[in-house]
Amino acid sequence: MDPPDRNHQKRSIETRQRLLEAGQEIFASRGFEGATTRAIAERAGVALASLPYHFKTKEALWKAVVDDIFGRFATQMSVARSEFVGADPREQTRLRLAAYIRFVAGNPEILQIGFMEGISANSRTEWLIEKHLRPNFEYVNSETRRATAQGYGRAGREEHLYYMIIGAAGLPYVVQNEFRSLVGREATDPEMIEAHIEAVLDLIYP
Repeated sequence: MDPPDRNHQKRSIETRQRLLEAGQEIFASRGFEGATTRAIAERAGVALASLPYHFKTKEALWKAVVDDIFGRFATQMSVARSEFVGADPREQTRLRLAAYIRFVAGNPEILQIGFMEGISANSRTEWLIEKHLRPNFEYVNSETRRATAQGYGRAGREEHLYYMIIGAAGLPYVVQNEFRSLVGREATDPEMIEAHIEAVLDLIYP
């Protein structure tokens, strides 16, 4: 039997994780202003009074949610980059973009939260840009520069190519309900994901 302190620590970790998962869902669907700590606590199945123990403010929870999802994204992409080292440059680039699409398909909140903040100008937006979005922006730009220089990428302004890639790769998962109504299929159906990956790769890195 685990000692009381260990049980308490385990419950605390589990509660924090449930709050992060609930916060990810609520912030992605309602935005920061529309989300309430009560709704997040209810979705997590925890007492509202326990939330300040883990996150002092709603903004602290929002930042923790963003750090968590981008941290998981960075881990998955790091693994992907290490797995594709033996491939030729064009294939490496295509495989990395495919890994990105698969992550977004399973975690559309990474874009939904960003889109919610991107339509406003506030301190959260600046924090998100400088801590998470700008490093990714610079990485994608380095990929497109290399692809163009080696003859397998699209020519064009880097900022336009960046948003073309982000939009083409992720929009079906950001607007899954719309996709379902228009297409009659689930965007996250494995067959649809793989078909989408092939279409995006052929568009961006033919």
